[in-house]
Amino acid sequence: MGLFDKVLGKEGGEIKLDKKEAFGAVAVAAVASDGEVSPEEIQRVAIDLMTLKAFRKADLRDLANILNKVAGLIKKRGIGPVLQAAKASLSKDELGAAFFVAVDLVLADGVVEENEKKFLEELQRTIGMDDATATKIAEVVVIKNKA
Repeated sequence: MGLFDKVLGKEGGEIKLDKKEAFGAVAVAAVASDGEVSPEEIQRVAIDLMTLKAFRKADLRDLANILNKVAGLIKKRGIGPVLQAAKASLSKDELGAAFFVAVDLVLADGVVEENEKKFLEELQRTIGMDDATATKIAEVVVIKNKA
């Protein structure tokens, strides 16, 4: 960290996320990866997350608080450290589900920008997912989104 990172508060201790926050962090990072977050994307994040087992008993107020928290962390600390924290909070199967959600959110509009591709590659590397599994997930999402 540089001098201005310290002064501006971009330096900090370890990031701790619970399971819901970890899923939320991946989802928010996915929709933010193109540099813009539209109201439709936020709505899509909420819909996608509410289908996950971890969120089945959550209400919209809880979800909004989680998404606001992780969005603030991403803004303050950056995507990389927040994705590392998400990885530490999720099991291997949950990481696969988080990757699925991220791919689904990125592909939702049918256009994948270069920075979105880079984000998905960074996420795949960060969570340690092999290419074959990532490809299968992407193929399933493409089929899902064609319907």
